[in-house]
Amino acid sequence: MQLRRHEPSLRERNKARKLQKISRAARTLFVRRGYDATTLRQIAAKADVGLGTLFSYATDKRDLLFLIINDDIEAMNARAFAEAPRDVPLLDRLTGIFRRFFEFFGQQPNLSRIILKELTFYSAGPQAQRFQNGRTQVLARLAEIVAEAQRTGEIGSVEDPHEIADTVFSIYAAAIRHWLDAAQPDLDQGLAALRRHFRLLLAGLAPRGG
Repeated sequence: MQLRRHEPSLRERNKARKLQKISRAARTLFVRRGYDATTLRQIAAKADVGLGTLFSYATDKRDLLFLIINDDIEAMNARAFAEAPRDVPLLDRLTGIFRRFFEFFGQQPNLSRIILKELTFYSAGPQAQRFQNGRTQVLARLAEIVAEAQRTGEIGSVEDPHEIADTVFSIYAAAIRHWLDAAQPDLDQGLAALRRHFRLLLAGLAPRGG
């Protein structure tokens, strides 16, 4: 028996249109005026919705920032792990995964600078929580890759793979912020720097033969 495909109701379509208008307005104003100078009232006016309507989508301005990027970031996260090379050394695999992250944030560096600045210490609100859940999933996927490398002997350390994964992600987080400091971030240079940091981590700092 063929199941009928769910057709969105008029209410669902209206809600989706409002969300699209709010997202587009927020992106435009954040980039044009700057995050700090943009108010929720300005975003609501540009999106042609009431302030109360805007609050039904996000609890505050930071939560709205997460709202406009969550779908794209979740898609990017999935693509990064799905398309990364597998039967290659761990260094190449990690670089391949985070290449997608650099490509994503490099598309709109001005907006990315705002996003990476504001998300650092913020976890309140449903949209921010959704973002944090996505990050947790990324760390879990990295831990799986690390554990696999431990089983095959490519990583000699017996440290908790989740701790190693957290270190890998922390290196990436610092590297991409440094990369975005440039007026025109160069993808090849950013990935080369990230690769050097990962190589240093994987090689370790202990004396040889100790």
